[in-house]
Amino acid sequence: MSKALNIAIIGAGFIGRVHAQCIASNPRTQISSIFDVDEGASGQVATKHSARVASSLHEAVAEADAVIIGTPTSTHGEISRLCIQEKTPFICEKPLDTNLVSALRTARAAAEAGVFAGMGLNRRFDQQYSQLHSAIKRGDLGKIEMILMTSRTPTLQPAKYVATSGGLLRDKGAHWFDLVCWLSGERPTKIFVAGSCLIDPRFAELNDIDTAAITLTMESGALCQLDFSRRTAYGNDERVEVAGSAGMMQSRAPNVSDVAFYQGDSVKCQGVHQDWYSRIQNTYPTQLDAFVDALNGNGDFPTLTDGLVAETIAMAGNLSLEKGAPVPITYDDIEGIAA
Repeated sequence: MSKALNIAIIGAGFIGRVHAQCIASNPRTQISSIFDVDEGASGQVATKHSARVASSLHEAVAEADAVIIGTPTSTHGEISRLCIQEKTPFICEKPLDTNLVSALRTARAAAEAGVFAGMGLNRRFDQQYSQLHSAIKRGDLGKIEMILMTSRTPTLQPAKYVATSGGLLRDKGAHWFDLVCWLSGERPTKIFVAGSCLIDPRFAELNDIDTAAITLTMESGALCQLDFSRRTAYGNDERVEVAGSAGMMQSRAPNVSDVAFYQGDSVKCQGVHQDWYSRIQNTYPTQLDAFVDALNGNGDFPTLTDGLVAETIAMAGNLSLEKGAPVPITYDDIEGIAA
């Protein structure tokens, strides 16, 4: 058996703890060290997994075989650039930086340095979405004509988080814009966004929205309709439907249990998952395995370029929202950056 990959975890918040559990549970990986500006948080994670707390960010990155960045968005760019400087492969949770200009600069630096740099676009590793992707690649659905996507989160995020998240289209949208491109094998050329603050008017004070309906026109002319909401009254709702010239496939919002109770004129069953993590938690260990495979030259992994494409779509979406009209999407700045 080959030597386990030593992975440093930067960030000991919720997502950092998720990554730590995945690394500790995978026989091909082990925790090199943990670093967080909150020493108490990093100490708790380290104690749980019998790992070491790094004394500095530089130490954590320099001593590791690879890094997973799970810190707030405002720090992603700085940590990614340190990984590039140290020639250490990494996964960065989206988005790559606080703005597209800085993200482009970081992606170019990674490409020039030849550093393997991945984006944490983990919905690609969901079993249902992977099945859709495989069916489309095989041509089971024929020519893709329409894609419908729903993403409704059960719990409204606090204003403090939203203020630094980049907004609905960059925060939530990044995963779904990437999923559209990955499933269809093409990029959108036009976007139209209608948005409202239906749940909490305070989001308007943050120059953001909590509800959106989005239409994408793809390169082939296929149409994609997405609906986003920051709050539901019934649980986490994720659904994807792809219709083509030869058929249609759906990825439904799975119930917590497949058991249904039939009695009289009623049928009772459990509802959907009550939080986003319960719905997609299985994607994280699968993502980690794919990362290790990719470092060994096997298989594909979402790249910084994939993240930049999603970011470009989101920024065009914000412009559409501002103008109240469809706007074209161009990828000129991304061309030439190694995938």
